[in-house]
Amino acid sequence: MRHRLVKSAAAVLLLVVLTMAGVLLAWNAGFLRSSFIRFASWQIGRPIDVRGALHLHLLTRNPLIEAEEVTIRNPPWTKPGITADVAKLTVIFAPLLSQQSGLSLLKIDTAHLYFMRDGTGRANWQRVDPDKSPGGPLPMIRALELAHTHLTLADERLHLVYDGDLSVVGPDSAQPLQMDGSGTLNQHAVTFRLKGDALPSAAPGKPYAFEFDERSSGTHFTAHGSLPRPFDVNLVDAEFNASGADLRDLYYLVGVSLPNTGTFHLQGRMVRRGSETLFDNLKMVSGQSDVQGRVSLDTQKAGRTLVHADLSSALLRLTDVGLRAAGRDPNPDAPPKLFSDVRLIPPATRRVDATGKYSASRVLLSRVEVSELSAPFTIERGLVKAPEVTGHFMGGHFVLHLDVDANQSPARTRIEMTLTDLQLAQMPHKDEPPPYEGSLQLQIHAQGRGDSLHALAAGADGDLSARVLQGTIRASLAELAGVDLRGLGLTLAGRSREVPVHCAAADFEIHAGEMHATRFFIDSEPVFISGEGRVLLDPETLDLKLHGEPKGLRILRLKTPVLVQGTLLQPKFSVDVADSGLRLVDRGTPRNADCAALHLH
Repeated sequence: MRHRLVKSAAAVLLLVVLTMAGVLLAWNAGFLRSSFIRFASWQIGRPIDVRGALHLHLLTRNPLIEAEEVTIRNPPWTKPGITADVAKLTVIFAPLLSQQSGLSLLKIDTAHLYFMRDGTGRANWQRVDPDKSPGGPLPMIRALELAHTHLTLADERLHLVYDGDLSVVGPDSAQPLQMDGSGTLNQHAVTFRLKGDALPSAAPGKPYAFEFDERSSGTHFTAHGSLPRPFDVNLVDAEFNASGADLRDLYYLVGVSLPNTGTFHLQGRMVRRGSETLFDNLKMVSGQSDVQGRVSLDTQKAGRTLVHADLSSALLRLTDVGLRAAGRDPNPDAPPKLFSDVRLIPPATRRVDATGKYSASRVLLSRVEVSELSAPFTIERGLVKAPEVTGHFMGGHFVLHLDVDANQSPARTRIEMTLTDLQLAQMPHKDEPPPYEGSLQLQIHAQGRGDSLHALAAGADGDLSARVLQGTIRASLAELAGVDLRGLGLTLAGRSREVPVHCAAADFEIHAGEMHATRFFIDSEPVFISGEGRVLLDPETLDLKLHGEPKGLRILRLKTPVLVQGTLLQPKFSVDVADSGLRLVDRGTPRNADCAALHLH
């Protein structure tokens, strides 16, 4: 009985061994081609088609697969398409029954790779569905060769489109890895090189060191660092440097929309841990301006990104930002503007939720300076809020409230601003001593649509009110509003006698970028000056007319209005000769404003 059981067991074991050997021999002989292709498709989670020869050498210490005319299609979590068309693919696995794992060699000869990632983060190069698993590192590869390979990359998340060649120097696996590429990135010529440790030296517990160098549109980007876990690009520690003629050109390298600048240098450190990326030790210099700080990103499964930014400047000069700073202004000879054309609301605002703060010790706005600027902000679902932007301006203090709806194009913005104790003597002027002194109070309520300050001002609606409750004005300037000959004489003689200003007020209604004066007067000791006219915010031009009525006796008075024209940055004064008249004697009209009723609320 026992003898028969032993014989039966031996027969079954022999049958199993012969069956396995037969299957392996059939695979090696190519008899189970379709079954193997289906098995490989199941293993990598996407359809595979092999139209050419398929050679399987599995009964060896280093199993080998050689396939020709291979098409790998997109996985089910992306839209239909092709990931790779490969003329010849060679895969050699790590030795069986050894401590090694992964691949001893991956060789691709004559191929076209089509890599894509949509705005939600789903990519056809991912090993598994990102909604089900974070995946993990790629298999360990001891030797890699890419020859005659073309890569087309469309990354909607980073806004990168690359079309060009890709190669990996081989076949000596003991040498450091070197990957080269050349083509176009976002329609601009680009070259890049990636260098890494020799692939056989990579080990699961050992960081994999790399260097990266990329050039495009006059911009140079370099990075060096390591992957704490080899072949896992979700874990990165790196330091980087970038330089070029215009910061905006970094878009062609990294896909991030940045403002135009002059020659710049940017440096920092990047730490990536899965969906979280930290950029710190950031420092950017362009012209006389600088920005430093840190930015953290957390990419969500829904495709949105959580951002926290803490940035500051010792000095930010607006002339260092914009098309003119970059030498790309289509009208370089046009006079400078008070309101910048720099885009403040990029399209990415609609895709991120953010909190943060920007601060600056000094901000130069043309010929005036803002100090101790503090601007905390939040962005949520395209709604930008800066509830309390504060700073000091010409000796005064301002508080700005800003609300922006970036879901509309162009963005809709609402501004409320209060400025107190602005010192008129600190306003830009050519004369010394200043022609006027006093403390100005200002309130602005405005709303409009535009992605830059200039675009916003050009179509704004709202109102502006300004008050000076006590001050002084040079006598010659006050008399000039009535243009009596004594006033002109004082001006020409350069005398600087000051006279009191009891109060002054200016109220403007703003509609479609035009400011119309509804009240404008200066109540000085010798003359009551009233005004009318408008300010055009798109061309930034003035069209105001001042009338002066002396409060006392004047002999030989030339009664003519004073025109205030020119631009906001360069006003010009002249007399309206067409509306003038000569009076031998003017007894004057005593007139005083109700200064007590002018306080702003």
